[in-house]
This record gives sequence, structure tokens and C-alpha cells, in this order.
Amino acid sequence: MTAVLGILLGFVAPKSRTLDSQREDFKTVLAPLSAELADLRLRIGKLETQHEADVKQHYLDVRRIDILLDYVKDLLEFIRTHVPSPPPPPIPPEISNDI
Repeated sequence: MTAVLGILLGFVAPKSRTLDSQREDFKTVLAPLSAELADLRLRIGKLETQHEADVKQHYLDVRRIDILLDYVKDLLEFIRTHVPSPPPPPIPPEISNDI
């Protein structure tokens, strides 16, 4: 009986040492990957926050440009009505399609 138990322990013990060494190898490989994943998640969170702020600013800028274009149209109409001569300066080509 003792011989059988000895054989079993001799057979199981090397496998458990192999599994432990494999487990340690995996931990060694996965530790840097886990840290990199955490860093990437942090960076993604920051980028998403920045993107949200940029989108809000873009909408504010577009609204501001639309208001300015309307104001320029009103000014040009006022000038053409009340100051017939000399004519207003030409509209820059970059915004001529918008006015």
C-alpha cells in the first residue's frame, strides 16, 4: 500500500510542479499586458472625454458662424439700401456661397 501511495505521489508531484511553473510563466507574460490594457483603457477614456468636448465646441462654432453670416447678410442689405455709392467691398470667395 505504501509503495502504491509512493508511486502515486511521485507521479502527481511533478505534474503539479509543471502546472505551477506554467502558471508563473503565464503571470509573467500577462502582467505587462494587463498593465498595458489598463493604460489603454485610461487613454481611451480621456480621448472620449476630449472628443465629447470637441464636438460640443464644434456645434458652438458652427452656430456662431451661422449667426455671423446672417449678420453680414443684414449689413450688406443695409449698405445697399442706405449707402448706394460706393458699393461695398466684394464678398470673399471663401464665404460667397454662404451669403
